[in-house]
Amino acid sequence: MAGFEGKMLEVNLTTGAIKTSTVDKETVRKYIGGSGLAAKLMFDRVSPDVDPLSPDNILFVLTGPTSGTNIPGGARFSVCAKSPLTNIWGESNCGGSFANELRSAGWDGIIIEGASDKPVYMVIENDKVEIKDASDLWGKNTHEVTDLLKERHGDRKKGTLASIGVAGENLVRFAGVCCEKKNFAARCGMGAVMGSKKLKAIFVKGSGKVSLADPGRYAARRKIVLNKAKENIAIQVLTAQGTNAAMGLGAAELTGDLPAKNWALGDNTAISAKIDGGVLSGPDFLIGNDSCHGCMVGCKRVVHITDGPYKGMEGPGPEYEGVASLGSLLMIGDMAAVIKLNEACNDFGVDVISCGATIAFAMDCFENGLITSKDTDGIELKWGDDAAVLKMIEKIARREGFGDVLAEGSKRAARKIGGNASDYAVEIKGMEVPMHDPRANYLVGLGYATGVRGACHTNDASYAIGSGILDWADIGLPIGIDVKKNEGAGEVVKHAQGLGQIYNAAVFCYMLIFVVNGEDVAELLSAASGFDYTFKEVEECGERIWHMKRGLSNLMGITAADDRLPRQILTPPTEGGAAGSAPDLALMLKEFYPARGLGADGRPSKETLDRLGLSELAAKLHK
Repeated sequence: MAGFEGKMLEVNLTTGAIKTSTVDKETVRKYIGGSGLAAKLMFDRVSPDVDPLSPDNILFVLTGPTSGTNIPGGARFSVCAKSPLTNIWGESNCGGSFANELRSAGWDGIIIEGASDKPVYMVIENDKVEIKDASDLWGKNTHEVTDLLKERHGDRKKGTLASIGVAGENLVRFAGVCCEKKNFAARCGMGAVMGSKKLKAIFVKGSGKVSLADPGRYAARRKIVLNKAKENIAIQVLTAQGTNAAMGLGAAELTGDLPAKNWALGDNTAISAKIDGGVLSGPDFLIGNDSCHGCMVGCKRVVHITDGPYKGMEGPGPEYEGVASLGSLLMIGDMAAVIKLNEACNDFGVDVISCGATIAFAMDCFENGLITSKDTDGIELKWGDDAAVLKMIEKIARREGFGDVLAEGSKRAARKIGGNASDYAVEIKGMEVPMHDPRANYLVGLGYATGVRGACHTNDASYAIGSGILDWADIGLPIGIDVKKNEGAGEVVKHAQGLGQIYNAAVFCYMLIFVVNGEDVAELLSAASGFDYTFKEVEECGERIWHMKRGLSNLMGITAADDRLPRQILTPPTEGGAAGSAPDLALMLKEFYPARGLGADGRPSKETLDRLGLSELAAKLHK
């Protein structure tokens, strides 16, 4: 079989052993690739009670059948391990050019075991793989490491790398993995897992081509998808304003989707108008667009700052999540400041969502007298103070002073602070909530509460349903679903989660969800992998993957009691488009569990697992 075959590069950093393995075809077919295949490999190879920061935790860097191809949105790959932030199944997703280079080098994924006793980095040039000393790189941030290694191994034009900053070295629990300064596998603390293994970076350079089982068939379907993309309104908006176009829509009284002041405000228009997509893409900041490999959308912003205290900064601009978490959530209405804060997170190597949300939590604690400037090293953590936030980002990354407390994430930090601090920690299963408000879209709330890795808006299609333009009527997700209706949400979110798992296994960009349909997905996966998929089979794969991830987290301690929403989100706002609105999670869960095939304890039922061919998981969950 040609195409995606599950060819893995296995590296043991304890022993220095390097070998090749291939996942059996039946497993590849059932789990597709990306985070889906990683979940199956984790189940087979990692003990549920492993310490996430121990050498026994395995890091999976996996592509999928469409990864690295020239389909719009096909540049992504997954980084997976047990999460040091949540202590359950962890996955992150990233674009750029890494997936293309890895597959061009002949590999579908990398499996990294053990831990080195000194800093190292990996160099992969086709079938030549080396583990090199990284002592001279340790202590440096992602931007400098990227420049140094591209100069050393890739003449700055060829090759790419994934690296960690000092946050990953210092085991900040929400440290991410940076690719080319501008793309991030940010969530769940995968950078801390790399840091625990003393793995500073992975440099990859491939000279081959990404293998497709049927190139002609793939090209024909790609042409159809390209034509759809050119006519799609969501894609046109992304090209014009990037993902931060969502800022204006979310802040408008029409929706109330944008969180503000640590989720206490329902309308933050006065601030959001200063940092929305039009401002970021306007003449004061924008100097160009950028795209991931093979994508024609150009949603990434290239920016510069021409005035003020951050004058002279130039480089990748923030995405919507970065602008919301470092802007609106902290009450910072200065676009230049948000750009600088985002750049600092990228360079130090921390997830902008968890970092911004954890600092917002600390600001609430500060405002409510739970902590003072004596606790925060003299930093006045007041709303809108970008200088204070910038100082705290560095303290978090270096685990200095109060930064050491916040580096644990808001859930652990709340326990350390004590009192009613947990009231202000907006997290689910230990992971800070993304920047879309469930009070404006109840489906998002149910998706957050039951998410397989904690609160997530890209592991299912619930947020996209609220756009009013998503149309997957063939699987129960047509245009016009009432997103503020509790009744029936369980069945809708079931389908939305299955679709999300397909995307994260393929691996597609989330934005492609607005363009393709079931026939497109089945055709692309078939032509890429060599398996003759129907979309019905692909749907079953999505269901199987979700239950495997859920089962892993159950084995790691998750129960129905963890399917919850934080206090801030269950409190209706008094203004904005979601004024007076809050989801009825108990009602939605009552419908969701049977629709999803879960028992009252929140575990997949034995019948569900047996139907999906997950009898080994059933045996462990139902002893």
